Amino acid sequence: MKNNIEVADALENNNLNKAYDEYCKKILSNKQILARIMKECVAEYRDIPVEKIPSYIENDPQLDVSIEDEADKIQGRNVEDQSVYGAEIKYDILFDAKLPNSDENERIGLFINIEAQNSNNNGYPLTSRAVYYCSRLLAKQKNMQGGFQNSEFQNLKKVYSIWIVMNPNKALEGVFNEYTISERCLKKEYHIPKTDYDKLSIVMIYLNKEYDINDDKHDLTEMLYILFQADMPAEDKKYQLIENYGIMMTRAIDEPTI
Repeated sequence: MKNNIEVADALENNNLNKAYDEYCKKILSNKQILARIMKECVAEYRDIPVEKIPSYIENDPQLDVSIEDEADKIQGRNVEDQSVYGAEIKYDILFDAKLPNSDENERIGLFINIEAQNSNNNGYPLTSRAVYYCSRLLAKQKNMQGGFQNSEFQNLKKVYSIWIVMNPNKALEGVFNEYTISERCLKKEYHIPKTDYDKLSIVMIYLNKEYDINDDKHDLTEMLYILFQADMPAEDKKYQLIENYGIMMTRAIDEPTI
């Protein structure tokens, strides 16, 4: 006998006119969905098979995490950032991930923030807001659990802020951009190790209004369109996600859960 996992329940019970923010958070808390986002948006996982990426999400070597557990939702970090007095931030999704090929005992390699936005018409540039979020995620690591202590800046972890915009302006439809820190030698050519400055990455994804889901492309933006924008029954969405993206919707009820 099989039971729905949370992503299937979210699809079946989604009402676009009610609690849409909660729906987005439930979808984006699923490790299978996150793995596919990380595969295309996080450079450190680009060469990792997508089915293996969930094992790096919130990886704790002290815990025996099963394959079934890896396919479920994240626990997530505290999304309320009060590190600056009078300037509280509430992130949509915030979690940590272990880097491939890192030391076995190094649990945290990256902090990843994901934000879902209905549109880009907010009266300010969303990319500027993303820069601010990354800055806060870097700054708050000092003397925090999982961060670095005192002046041990070599232990500063890279942060990602990934923004998914559902209904962008026409000019932005289909735009998929990344913003990073890069090195430019202004006089003498000398190259600092990239790991010393490659500490933040912003990814902005602006969905198209329509996709041909019957083509053979089946990329990340099409998957996000099916999850958040497509006007189709839940059963059709689940079929597309299972067949074209390999996303599980059920598990045997006697299997362990997180």
